[in-house]
Amino acid sequence: MRYGVVRKGLFRTSLPGLGECARVDMSAGDAAPFLEREMYVQLGFEPSFDQLPEREVDARSSPRSLWGQGV
Repeated sequence: MRYGVVRKGLFRTSLPGLGECARVDMSAGDAAPFLEREMYVQLGFEPSFDQLPEREVDARSSPRSLWGQGV
């Protein structure tokens, strides 16, 4: 049996200005909370991008700026 870290809250979506991306945890470093598909794949995150559940995200309702603007 294989045990590992279970990451909760990961999903894929599409955001204006960023395009297709994955919601990731803080292990993505400076890229968190959203990582572009190509970077997610290149960094070898698990589960694979295509296995992530798909969700709609309303970027306007985010409690903070996605790119650190307006802080």
